[in-house]
Amino acid sequence: MTSKDIRNTILSLIVLVSIGAFPACEGGGGGKTIVKVGNARITEGDLETLARVNPRLKPRLSTPGGKEKVIDNYIEQEMLYQESVNRGLNRSKDLKDKIALYEKILVAQALLDDELGKKVKDYYDNHKDEFERVKVSHILIKVAADAKPAEQPKKDVKGASDKDKSKKPAAPVAPKRSDADALKLAEAARDRINKGEDFAKVAKDVSEDDRTKSTGGDLGYITIHDKRLERWGWLPLAEKAFSMKAGEASEPIKVTDGYDIIKVVEEKKVQPYEEAEAGIKFRLQADIRTQMLDDLKKKYKVEYADKKDAGPAPTGLPAAPETAPAVPGPTSAKPVESPPTN
Repeated sequence: MTSKDIRNTILSLIVLVSIGAFPACEGGGGGKTIVKVGNARITEGDLETLARVNPRLKPRLSTPGGKEKVIDNYIEQEMLYQESVNRGLNRSKDLKDKIALYEKILVAQALLDDELGKKVKDYYDNHKDEFERVKVSHILIKVAADAKPAEQPKKDVKGASDKDKSKKPAAPVAPKRSDADALKLAEAARDRINKGEDFAKVAKDVSEDDRTKSTGGDLGYITIHDKRLERWGWLPLAEKAFSMKAGEASEPIKVTDGYDIIKVVEEKKVQPYEEAEAGIKFRLQADIRTQMLDDLKKKYKVEYADKKDAGPAPTGLPAAPETAPAVPGPTSAKPVESPPTN
């Protein structure tokens, strides 16, 4: 939780108050009073409003420590706000111009949010297979395991100069582990599991995946077309995992960099909508924004004052200045892949 997060969120709230999105009052936002600051109260209702305006605060507000930090930052912003009003800075033309700009940005964003809200649930309901997932752990044995080449002791060579003698001989390159040797090691690990050893312990002992070794091979949730596994050359793991039951461990599976053994921790199930919602929004927002702007270009005529003919419509809504509030929702940024949650 940073002061910038709370500052941007509260700035958003101030703008919403200025346009009548919800009433401002010295009595607070309703609910139990948490703390009084000067002539204002910060209430449970205020925190609910914060979480609604900026969903990124929800996880922080769900823990005592996170909630305390949010409240502390809210108190700081409230004191700064009250002092600014006492000094009359809220009446400055510069501030009013900024609020007018922020208002325009927020109202424009509301249109995109409204359109996105209509599409997200439909997408989830019509693409349930995309949200089926299993939770797995794995053990990786590489075909070409990393190994430091061993240095050979220096030998005096008759007639060699002192300069030549000072040079270290080139260390021989360690031979790569063969496919057959990697398979034998994977089968040995599988035998340990079959004899009753804990999968996580075996993973910590022998797995060569540095990303998951320390956590007992925990890969978290994966989907049948998991982009993360695809990038690492491990898609066969997903195909196998979706055919297994909880608690089962597989035989060695050939992957790009060696052999893998997987254990299904939780059987296949559909990710709840509440968990999938944010990811769907992130995935759809750019396309929805583009489609909406294409439609609006046909509806609104754009005329440039210094040109005789109307020019092309702008490619996007005006971007917020650097100091604009960080309002949650679609942006013009292209979505990037996010890893599955554990």
